[in-house]
Amino acid sequence: MKIDIDDLDKTCNKCLKTGNIKEKNEVDIELIKSLKNVAEEGLSFIKEKSKNILKDSTKWTFVFRDYYESLRGLIEAFLLFDKIEADNHQCKNAYLCFKHPEMELDWNFLETVRLKRNAINYRGRLLKYEDWSKLKLNFELHINKLIKEINNKLKEF
Repeated sequence: MKIDIDDLDKTCNKCLKTGNIKEKNEVDIELIKSLKNVAEEGLSFIKEKSKNILKDSTKWTFVFRDYYESLRGLIEAFLLFDKIEADNHQCKNAYLCFKHPEMELDWNFLETVRLKRNAINYRGRLLKYEDWSKLKLNFELHINKLIKEINNKLKEF
């Protein structure tokens, strides 16, 4: 799936104009720590569970979904440092990529996995190992980058 990078600017601006991205009054460090912890615990759990999944199984759908939820939680935690919350995943992703280009997160990847997650949750699509294996490395790169940045920011507080 090819996503137009210009869509990032349009999406972020639309989210800001429609009020889907909101400012909070303060940085909630305890919530950030909690979201990070849940994401890391979820990843640890699913990594252990996925060792026993056969390659021809559609259970890779749930590995994908758990990785997605961990990534989403880390994005939410990171945005809290900016005192930002958003009403939907697309707006969170757009804000993060638009306002923090120095992190070099891939908007196309984030949009692709968001749409795949929606296809699973709302249209009953299932994934096989081949589908998962094409996304795993990018999940790990994005997750590791977010954890590193969150840890660095936590040191400042």
